Amino acid sequence: MKKFIHALILVVFSIGCLSIWLVLSLITNLWRAGKPIPGLTVLCINYRPLLVALPVVAAIYCFWVWSRKADKVPPWIGFFAATMGSLVLVASIAMLAAYLPVFSAAIQYLVAK
Repeated sequence: MKKFIHALILVVFSIGCLSIWLVLSLITNLWRAGKPIPGLTVLCINYRPLLVALPVVAAIYCFWVWSRKADKVPPWIGFFAATMGSLVLVASIAMLAAYLPVFSAAIQYLVAK
């Protein structure tokens, strides 16, 4: 059962990282269109490969867990806390970076009026 829960956590974590990747990819299209993008947004776009590395590291840990005997499998609570904590941290920064161009465009619109 512990091995199944590790796999379930890995799947949810990977889907979360993929969704953050997609949000940042949408902003990349704005950047290519020549619109000015804030610095934090550019930094997050440049560090998108981190969103691939995090699930890979989690998968390596899961393979290590799955290769162990059933009586020596570590509890899943620590793995859950580590993956979801890092997902919340990365997602909060990425969402802030995604909304900065919207705020910037709104301010430019208000100033132009």
